[in-house]
Amino acid sequence: MTLFGSKKGYSKSDINFFEEFSASARKQTQVLAVVVFVGIIAIGLCLAVLGYCIFRNIGVQKDIDDLNAKLASDEYAGLELRAQALQQEIADKNRYYFTLTEMKRFVDETNVASTEIIDLIGENIPSDAYVTTYNLTGTTLEIQGLTFSYYDAANICYLLNCSDVFASNVVPAIEQDTSMRGVADEENPIDVYYDFTISGNLVSDSVISIGHYAYQDNTVVALSGVSTETVPVGGTYEFSGITSYTAGGNTYTLASVSINGTPVSESDMATITANDSVSGVVTGNVQISLYYNVASATTETVAESEGGV
Repeated sequence: MTLFGSKKGYSKSDINFFEEFSASARKQTQVLAVVVFVGIIAIGLCLAVLGYCIFRNIGVQKDIDDLNAKLASDEYAGLELRAQALQQEIADKNRYYFTLTEMKRFVDETNVASTEIIDLIGENIPSDAYVTTYNLTGTTLEIQGLTFSYYDAANICYLLNCSDVFASNVVPAIEQDTSMRGVADEENPIDVYYDFTISGNLVSDSVISIGHYAYQDNTVVALSGVSTETVPVGGTYEFSGITSYTAGGNTYTLASVSINGTPVSESDMATITANDSVSGVVTGNVQISLYYNVASATTETVAESEGGV
C-alpha cells in the first residue's frame, strides 16, 4: 500500500523548482551587473571631474605664482610709489587748473568800456553843443558839456536813453551858465549857455561763477575748476544736478552752499536740496560755492579694491 506520492511525481516537482530558482537568479544577476556597470561609469565620471579640477587648480596656482613673481620683479618694485607720485601730480595739476579758472573769473568779471558808446555820443551831440569832459568805465558813463539851448541838453539825454545805453532812464542835470554873459545890461541870447551833466549806469552783463569744493582732512579742496557764464542784468540763472558730484573716483554729497561768500539759510538749503538746483535773479556778479562731503567710492573703484584684496 502506497502512503506517499510516487517518486516520479516528486522528481518533476523538484525539477520545476530548480528551473524557477535558476531563472530568478539569472535575472538578479543581470540587474546586479547593470547596477555595477552604472556605478562604475558614475565613479569614472567623478574621477574625471576630480582630475580636471585638480589639473585646473594646478594651472591657476601656477598663474598666481607667475604673477606674484612678476609683481616682485624690479619692474613693479616701485609701482606703489609711482602711483602715489602720480596721484600727487594729478592733485597739483588740479590746483593749478583751479587757479587758472579763478583768474579767468576775475577777468570775466572785469567790465570793459565799449568804444561804440563814444561813437554814439558823437552822433547824438548837436552842432550848438560840445562836451567838455566825459568819464567812461565798464559800468558807468558821465558826460559834462555846454549847449546854447536848455532843450538841446535834454534831447541829448533822451537820445541816449532811446539807444539803450543806460540800464535805466536817466535825467540830465542842467544849469544856466552865467559866467559868459556880456557886460551890457541887456542879455544877449548868444551869451546864454547851459551846463549839463548826464550820468548813469550802463547796460552790462553779469558773470555767474560756480565752484565745487570738498571737506577733506579739516581742509577745503577744489574738486574742479571754476565755471563761468554771462547773464544779462535782470535775467535768471539756474544750475541743476548739484546734490551729488563725482570726481577722482569718489562720489560727493552736497553739504552747504555759499553765494557771494555768504552761506544760504537753512530754509534755502532745504529748497536747494529738494529741487536739486540753485537759481536766482541776476542783479550783479554772482559767485556760487558748492561744498561737499565724501559719500562713497564709485562702483569701479570698489570693484578694483576688492579684486586687489
